[in-house]
Amino acid sequence: MKKILVIGSPGAGKSTFSRRLQKKINLPIIYLDQLFWRSDKTTVSKEEFLSQVKLKMQADAWIMDGNYSDSLF
Repeated sequence: MKKILVIGSPGAGKSTFSRRLQKKINLPIIYLDQLFWRSDKTTVSKEEFLSQVKLKMQADAWIMDGNYSDSLF
């Protein structure tokens, strides 16, 4: 099992780092922004967001990219 959480300030390079890391260790990336934002630029509810994060966390291996303090379980 490999689980890596990449956190940091907005614009700090989390996604760039995550993509480079993925190329080296071949783990799927979970972008928290993609779980939080809808395509029309609105957000999902806190409950829906946390439910999706918990669901994604069940996988055996991942790189999770984002900075949502509510999602730190």
